[in-house]
Amino acid sequence: MVVAALRSIEDDLHRVEALLQELLERRAGFLKHPAGTMFRSGGKRLRPALVLLAQRLFGPSHPGAVSLAAAIEMIHGASLLHDDVLDETTVRRGQPTLNASLGNRFSVLLGDFLLCQALLAVADLDRVVLLQVISQAVADMTSGQILELTHQGNLDTSVENYMEIVGGKTASLMVAGCKLGALLGEASAEDVERIGRFGYNVGMAFQIVDDVLDFWGEPSVLGKPTGSDLREKKYTLPFIDAYQRAEPQERERVHRLLSNGTLEGGGLDEVVRFMEKHDTRRRSLEVAEDYVRIAGEELARVPPCPDRECLRELLSYVTARDR
Repeated sequence: MVVAALRSIEDDLHRVEALLQELLERRAGFLKHPAGTMFRSGGKRLRPALVLLAQRLFGPSHPGAVSLAAAIEMIHGASLLHDDVLDETTVRRGQPTLNASLGNRFSVLLGDFLLCQALLAVADLDRVVLLQVISQAVADMTSGQILELTHQGNLDTSVENYMEIVGGKTASLMVAGCKLGALLGEASAEDVERIGRFGYNVGMAFQIVDDVLDFWGEPSVLGKPTGSDLREKKYTLPFIDAYQRAEPQERERVHRLLSNGTLEGGGLDEVVRFMEKHDTRRRSLEVAEDYVRIAGEELARVPPCPDRECLRELLSYVTARDR
């Protein structure tokens, strides 16, 4: 992830990478290669960056921040492994997924292992409140995943349903990362909640942009085909917004396309044109910008420092990125 805002923590991000490899080698050497490949495959590293920057907002650099950042990244990695099994995904970031190359059972167990290692890394800091924050995030992520499964294929999924799913699956881990950093920096209870709200709004904006890119991004940049969510019958904001605005005959046509599994051979293009007719790309990005604006307002209430400006720069990346 090459973002100017992260240059101030570049060394710490490298330490996070090194710690991830060290934990895998020390605690399960036989898993080092498959898991290490996953962590080296070009992820955005936004989540560990939030931990590191949030900690430095409220105190001098703390060595425990690297451990917490690595824990957050392991939980994120575990969630991706489990998601790929549930969704039968075969390609991520342009590379075969582990479930495609090594099988579902291996991927599920490796995800479980990473989750346990993340909790151990947090427990090593010997502060119950840190374990409470990370455990709540895992519970919220799981709830979001379950909610998504219950709405899969449901064309009556509402914007409110979608926002609840995103709040659990994506935003909750960013909330946790920000809170963990703030707690390690000895922030006040008020500031911990404030930076948590910042993380929530960043996470919501981030996922909405992801869902826009899933329709209008460049596959060679995304590392996966466009329309992946729609093929899996996961209805995201751009589609939900268009479908709710559509005339009955439009809905019927879209329903036939999705019900008959005819998204190949022009079907996906037709659905994208349907969304473009209702201008949902622009409106979805405006919703993401609203979340970014709210995140900026929360950040403005934190005492000024160079790392606060780094987080502000990071907000620009969230909506301007192409992957």
